[in-house]
Amino acid sequence: MMRPDVVFLSLARNCAATIPSFLGLLAALRAEGLTVVAFVGENGSRDGTRELLQREDANGRIVLVPTPFMAEEPDRLKRMALGRERLKNEFEAAGLEPRFVCVLDIDNVIASPPSIAVLLAAAAKLERPGIFGVSATSRPHYYDLLAFQDDLRSFETLLEELAGSRSNIFAYYRFFCSRIYPHQQALTDDREIECASTFNGLCLYRTDAYRLGSYLQPGPSICEHLVFNRRLAERTGARMLIDPGLILNTPIDHSQQSFLPFAWRRLRKLVALSLLQTHLSLKTLGSSSAG
Repeated sequence: MMRPDVVFLSLARNCAATIPSFLGLLAALRAEGLTVVAFVGENGSRDGTRELLQREDANGRIVLVPTPFMAEEPDRLKRMALGRERLKNEFEAAGLEPRFVCVLDIDNVIASPPSIAVLLAAAAKLERPGIFGVSATSRPHYYDLLAFQDDLRSFETLLEELAGSRSNIFAYYRFFCSRIYPHQQALTDDREIECASTFNGLCLYRTDAYRLGSYLQPGPSICEHLVFNRRLAERTGARMLIDPGLILNTPIDHSQQSFLPFAWRRLRKLVALSLLQTHLSLKTLGSSSAG
């Protein structure tokens, strides 16, 4: 049985620009004499992501996991849960016994990865009694409210609330200012924050605990990390930490903004969505005509 130091589990779609940062992190760990195995799921990229990953897979530096089934699920949260679960199953099937498991995003959140010393210092906190997971924080602020839960706060219905505020750009911005930005700021601290669930782009798990979880659950869609971490908390009786020393950059699409940049970003998203829907409609029409 292979006993690597760390197993990485990541999903990648249209992130060719940041894959080199992720690969650099793997290379730096290996240069320090650590054994690393990385499972990366890819589906439907249009920017060269798949080609980059195929090359790394051929060279034995990652294990590329095809996840085309994700495209069949229109619900984004369910789609992500299916992809994460597939990666977990690939890890289990490989029969590995790593020191710890690292689940991370390899989009813009990993553009500036943590140092090896910082990552290992965070992993050492998994040895504390009563801790099953340690997540990164980010600067200028923690951003991942959907995955967060403690004894006082949960954001399980945040997406539904967000959808209800989209009647106009002013109401939408007020919602961010009143419901999202204050909590993001409150979770940005120089001390450890103990909680039942967190992710924030990078999370380390005790291997024995990670094996107990599942990202899937019936019923309404909620963040897959919240589903997973709740299950681990229930089964282990342990907690998680947000580590103030494990710092990533807050992704630009989650950054706090004044009204005009916020409105401009929203307009760009709407235009991009409209263009994508038009493309898909024309593609469907072309397929029907060809048939």
